[in-house]
Amino acid sequence: MKCSKAHKLISPYSYGELSEKEWKAVENHLNVCHGCRTEFEEMRGLSYLLVNTEKFKAPYGFHTRVMANISSGKARVGAKIPVIAGLAEGFAIIAVIVLGIFSGTQLTKGFMPDRTREVTASLSLDVFDSAPSDSLGGAYLAMTEVRDEK
Repeated sequence: MKCSKAHKLISPYSYGELSEKEWKAVENHLNVCHGCRTEFEEMRGLSYLLVNTEKFKAPYGFHTRVMANISSGKARVGAKIPVIAGLAEGFAIIAVIVLGIFSGTQLTKGFMPDRTREVTASLSLDVFDSAPSDSLGGAYLAMTEVRDEK
């Protein structure tokens, strides 16, 4: 049996939920595999701790109050508050973004035409100088240059 298969069967093994064939296969694997045996021992220790924890009694009338709140609908009112708060937060974020875009547009309205021309001019291919013929770039351009075919 592979460790991945044994890992899936450790919990059912410890609670006696396996067939005899599966139980024997897991038992044999645990006898040979130290890692899976350690995992099984840790799980068994955790189960022991959970079973032996101190139990506390609920205060008098707790069950009655909880059931009364559920049947009266009071329990559902509190569940809607996080949804409403999340929606309000989302609307606030959208409002801040829209306000930022609008105010940015208004503030830069007078500056944009001049700046746009500068950016467009800087991206023009006329700005770039051709590579000198004795440079590596010049040699590359000379090799890849398409000659006029007539």
